Amino acid sequence: MATIEFWGGVGVIGGSKILIQQDGHRVLLDIGLDIPSGGDLFRLPVRRRPGRELADRLRLGGAPALPGLFAPEALEAGSPLAEPAGETAVFVSHPHIDHVGLAGFVRPEVPVHAHTDAVDVLTALAATGQGLTHGEPNWRRLTDNQRVSVGPLEVECVPVDHDVPGASGYLVHTPDGTLAFTGDYRFHGHHPQRSWDFVDRAAGSAVLVTEGTTLGWDNPERPRDEQDVARDFAALLERTPGLVLLSLYPRDIDRVRAFLSIAEAAGRTIVWTEQIAAFLRLVGVPQALSPAEVPLTELHAEPGRYVLMPDPNDLPSLLDLPVGDGYPLACLAHANGEPLGPFEPRWAPFTDWLTALGIPLRQIGCSGHAGQDDLHHMLERLRPDVVFPIHTTSPTRLHPPRGVRRVQAAYGSSYTFGGDSV
Repeated sequence: MATIEFWGGVGVIGGSKILIQQDGHRVLLDIGLDIPSGGDLFRLPVRRRPGRELADRLRLGGAPALPGLFAPEALEAGSPLAEPAGETAVFVSHPHIDHVGLAGFVRPEVPVHAHTDAVDVLTALAATGQGLTHGEPNWRRLTDNQRVSVGPLEVECVPVDHDVPGASGYLVHTPDGTLAFTGDYRFHGHHPQRSWDFVDRAAGSAVLVTEGTTLGWDNPERPRDEQDVARDFAALLERTPGLVLLSLYPRDIDRVRAFLSIAEAAGRTIVWTEQIAAFLRLVGVPQALSPAEVPLTELHAEPGRYVLMPDPNDLPSLLDLPVGDGYPLACLAHANGEPLGPFEPRWAPFTDWLTALGIPLRQIGCSGHAGQDDLHHMLERLRPDVVFPIHTTSPTRLHPPRGVRRVQAAYGSSYTFGGDSV
């Protein structure tokens, strides 16, 4: 009988890792970095020890203690986890660190799959110095609705809408029924039909594993959508006479392209950091310009013609820009870029610098995760036998319809398809 184990994403946002086993064959859905509920012990300013990145995380319970998954050289000498196990395959839902961050430690004989668009993003990140710790696995590219067999298990890759290319859910077909895993998804982005199509393909599954990020948020209003983001960016460009600074998540290629069009219509040019411009060109945005192509003299001459992404790791460079006293009013449009928010150590110094230079902060982004109402509409439409809410601090706030049983996953515990535990 097939079993399910949860090795991440339990009671926290991120770190999803779901292991499905059948007759000695294993499928691992996602392999993200864990952020423990008490806070990430490896957050800045902690420096990771070279060569011990995985071993130190395992020592502290910050990575799954699964035998036969990780390369022996990344483990403690003599670790029992280095022993080979049954046939294993990893399937990554999308290229965010909390879903893919441990993939570089996987042993070479274990295939690591992801949608081809996600692999394009990951290889571009690696080529521009933003790759995974311990290098990249030998990526196995998947296309829409492609199926891969792992012994008696068959894994189907189904696109969903998220804020990064190649986001996918998975349907794991077992002899005891189908498990549907949403990955991270939403219904208010650029491609909502992808997520609804996934819901329809997964309808009636024996087990649903869904992310529930927004269940932990108290927000009675409707979720902001990409139309709101585009409208607010256009409005900021119109009413800001000076330089507009931009904090935008560069892996959200749909939003990058939308902002480029909005800026062009407003008579402005977006200038990215060198690293981000190089990344964007590799993923098919050839018009991405860097500071090397737009010198500071041009920004000072006509600040109202430009939008600039500053480097949050080089805050003193803000002093070189045409902002503050003696310059037209500037602002910073924060559209889900770095630093991400008050929970991040870099946020306080970032906002302190903006305040010191008289740069108003305007938050105009929207979530990459399904809102609470959409999560409940999804559940009504999909109607699995059992639902596991993960990737949330509040799993009990997902209220299934009659006939659907909600199970709160426990870390490392095993659940059986069709058995009393599921």
